[in-house]
Amino acid sequence: MPVTQRRTRKQLRHSVGLLLGALRRDTGQTESSPTETAPNAAKLIDSTLVFGADNEHRGRWVFALDSAGSQHVRRISASSRDERSLTASREFPSVPGSSWTYELWDADISPDDVHEFINQGISGVRRKGSIAVVDESVHTGGMINSFALSSEWIGVRELSWRSGYSGVSVADMDSPMTALSGNVTSNTDSADLREGSGAARLEIDAAASSGEVLGESIFSATEARGFDQLELWHKTNVATTSSNLAIQLQQGSSMHESLPLPAAEPDRWTYVSLEIAAPEKNDALDAIRLAVGSSDGGAVTTWLDDIKLVRANSEVWHRVPREFWRVDAAKRELTLTDDARLPYSRLRMTGVRSPALLSSDSDVCDVDAQYVINATAAGLLRSRSDRRSASRDGAMQQADLYEQLAQTQRLRMNTPANIRWVDD
Repeated sequence: MPVTQRRTRKQLRHSVGLLLGALRRDTGQTESSPTETAPNAAKLIDSTLVFGADNEHRGRWVFALDSAGSQHVRRISASSRDERSLTASREFPSVPGSSWTYELWDADISPDDVHEFINQGISGVRRKGSIAVVDESVHTGGMINSFALSSEWIGVRELSWRSGYSGVSVADMDSPMTALSGNVTSNTDSADLREGSGAARLEIDAAASSGEVLGESIFSATEARGFDQLELWHKTNVATTSSNLAIQLQQGSSMHESLPLPAAEPDRWTYVSLEIAAPEKNDALDAIRLAVGSSDGGAVTTWLDDIKLVRANSEVWHRVPREFWRVDAAKRELTLTDDARLPYSRLRMTGVRSPALLSSDSDVCDVDAQYVINATAAGLLRSRSDRRSASRDGAMQQADLYEQLAQTQRLRMNTPANIRWVDD
């Protein structure tokens, strides 16, 4: 298996520290500190740390990772050769123990500054370093021709419509679901729908509890072993989480599978595709049920429409010519023109998103690691240079060198073509 060249924030930080000679200890292991108790714990003890004299580490930075995975950046106010300890200028929330690790950095380069310049470097290639994304959660229907773009998208490349697939419609929801609980009112909504002549509307009382089966739609026994996706329209009047509602696949008296419905925003129809875990068992499915999920979401009204079984990767997609759709950057929407005249079908949008900023050590950098390292080094060196000096000092000259290297690597990145940009 090939080794990925992508780097985590921790790896980038260490690379920058080694490049600048600012990282004095990269994976220090602490020992117990029995003489301290919270909240007055400020010492890190490490008998393997090299000490030449007392307080030789004063002013440096320590980046500590505690047993819970929380990170703490502190300035060192004192260090003891005999005790083999580093004393932080501000107490830690708990007593450092043998499960803690730490890094030791020079006084003029704070780990927090390293993280800031890493993210500044990533932000500097927002378009060049953009990442390809695909969204198949949109679908025509209900006379809707505008579709919201995800907040992370910065551009759209292509729009396609699904002209064919292997699947079968099992419940069109033109008739109401049969209520199976006294805590639900079931009817057909002939005004708010996405396909056919109606959508199932279920008004669920707050008294409904987790796992309670609410309604059912029965259909002819269907051989469904070849179908591993369940697709449907879904809407709620209030925000829900993925644990509030579930679709159950029923075969006779046996419930074969329970599929949690994704979190939903209020008053917004969403086309949902759910993965069926064990399709090989579904040789005669004959009902779809709606149930309360693992947690009760309180009173909620939900709509369901056009439930079908689909075989994944069986779709046939056709590209929509670019003259038949446009992007409204202000509204962050993709809109079909009046001439598009697409049939009722699922859509596939391909586009790009910004490279993600890094907020934790395990986050993986989306863009070229060497560019980020050089851009970060340049920013750090500029921040430590003497801005009041009449002549350019060494730090500024080194910053220029790393900036040139970063810009060379930046120029090698290809800005994606044929993108209709949403954000600058």
